[in-house]
Amino acid sequence: MAASVYTRQKNPAGQWRYARIAEKKGVRTGNLIGPFYTRYSGLTQAGKKGQLWHALGADTFTAAKTEAEQLDLALEAKSKGLTVAELDAETNVNRIPLRSAIDTYLEQKSGKAKKTVAQYRLALNEFLASFAGKIRFLDEINPQALRTYKKSMEKQGYAGKTIDTRLNIVYFLLKKNGIAVRLPGDEMPTVEREVAVPYTDEELQKLFVHMTPEENIRYKFFLGTGCRNQEVSFAGWQDIDFAKATYHVRKKEDVGFTLKSHESRTVPIPKSLLALLKARREKPQHSRWIFVNDEGNPDNHFLRKLKRIALKAGLNCGQCESVVTVGKYDNKKQVTVSCKNRPVCEHFYLHRFRKTCATRWQENGIPINTIRVWLGHKNLQTTQIYLGVTDSGTLRSQIDKAFGD
Repeated sequence: MAASVYTRQKNPAGQWRYARIAEKKGVRTGNLIGPFYTRYSGLTQAGKKGQLWHALGADTFTAAKTEAEQLDLALEAKSKGLTVAELDAETNVNRIPLRSAIDTYLEQKSGKAKKTVAQYRLALNEFLASFAGKIRFLDEINPQALRTYKKSMEKQGYAGKTIDTRLNIVYFLLKKNGIAVRLPGDEMPTVEREVAVPYTDEELQKLFVHMTPEENIRYKFFLGTGCRNQEVSFAGWQDIDFAKATYHVRKKEDVGFTLKSHESRTVPIPKSLLALLKARREKPQHSRWIFVNDEGNPDNHFLRKLKRIALKAGLNCGQCESVVTVGKYDNKKQVTVSCKNRPVCEHFYLHRFRKTCATRWQENGIPINTIRVWLGHKNLQTTQIYLGVTDSGTLRSQIDKAFGD
């Protein structure tokens, strides 16, 4: 380990500065006395990575050198989730620490959407923590280790879908490192897949009655285009073709927005929504983004606001319960609340606008395979999957009819 040792000396201006002790032929270090210092990479008081100084307890340079090297070794071991003995053991030289494998994998995924990376980080860090330090290296992962992680999630009350998703994230990590360990299929959690139910005309009428003009155009954009949350959040004026009445859904790498299918697509816009967008463009809130928050950034709180509107409209079922965090700072606590009087009803979510849009397209004669392309799906399980993609221009009357235009 090449750890450097420093002393503190006054410069000609009378200021104290750290001076690195040179180690080379002809330089005597045996007569040096402390205090001695070393530095290492860590988090500053501001929470940022930087160089931190550490005072050594040794009285001689030789002892200080040894102490600095031991500190360096301990910090390296800690960063890899190991003990010094495990890091230094000859048998571990070619083994990959699990902590290092996770950090490398997350770094490789840094180009994905922030929400996706956060989900990966949460699952993998939780996976590592489930072993309580008993598993340190990647090659120790076996079916029993996966069972341990699965049981830890079950104890925390996670739903089958959540457990399935997080196990698959672990599988991605293992596959990336050439490890083909999996749980047997009959041990994987049961995932209950609920069919998305479109909003009824009555529900939509009540929702939109209780919306502000700003909320009205936002949720009509969801309803009229069938787009996903992030696709609406990062919708830009350059993406709208007013002449063809279409929205071009495409990635925006400069703000970290990527598409779920990694393929851009063009979605038709109904006449009524197009009119609202034209009026909005005359006095845009932002030169680039169509929908922004108070700070002028793409808004991303559509779901939370929709649930508040549903509560205000008296549409909550009154049966849903959810655990929420209340309070601030040291007074934070988790409490169970009901949708009788809180905006937590599970029946109101953004994907239902997407389902409603697709249903209206289908009910008005638009071919299923065309709907598949407009929604950005790779597959759509319908009996009419073989229909060719019809150009939106030839379906203009059906598109407008689907939205009462």
